Amino acid sequence: MRTLRSALTLCIAIALCTTSARYVTLPGYAFKTHPQCQRHEAKTKFDKRCDWPRVGFKDFTPPLVTVLGI
Repeated sequence: MRTLRSALTLCIAIALCTTSARYVTLPGYAFKTHPQCQRHEAKTKFDKRCDWPRVGFKDFTPPLVTVLGI
């Protein structure tokens, strides 16, 4: 059981690390980008094919938040 749990933890760690491992920070680029990708946007704009957002989730729209004054 201990070996199975260790193997599962290792597999999850590898999967989480390899997702963004190909995306690197390059000087002049606004987002982490894949160096070998052919861009269709300027390097200051987000390119869906080549970039990875530094913060947040892909296609996330925050819910409408209202402030209640007490």
